Amino acid sequence: MQGTGPAAPPLKTIVLAAGLSLFAACAVSRPDIIQVGPWSEPRSWKQVPVLISREQITRPWGGVAIIHSKRIPAGDSNTIERQKFKARKMAAKIGADAIIITVGEVPSGPELGVYQEPEIYLSALAIKYVTSVSTATQEQN
Repeated sequence: MQGTGPAAPPLKTIVLAAGLSLFAACAVSRPDIIQVGPWSEPRSWKQVPVLISREQITRPWGGVAIIHSKRIPAGDSNTIERQKFKARKMAAKIGADAIIITVGEVPSGPELGVYQEPEIYLSALAIKYVTSVSTATQEQN
């Protein structure tokens, strides 16, 4: 009989290893976050609107964090949507007032004879609105 005896791994171990491998392969990594301004008290992710460009901002603001995902296959729309949601939750956790999310294409190099699946990434800027603006040019009385 093959697969029996002290050298053969138990079936439970094989099934567990296969399950963990499958889970790890399907798991989406968390985006990276870089602090570029002061963070505030956390808020609900529902209170953090998602913007697609700076032109949508109508009042003074400052960036508080840059959020960037790993590379994702371009055809994997479910993963990019999950990354957008994670970025929004991360922005809420640091007290951002809004988040600007864009999706960029990873440039592919000239690989002779090798097909390379197109990849994309998420890039976001968490912002905080300015409550009072002071300038150095204000006259003092």
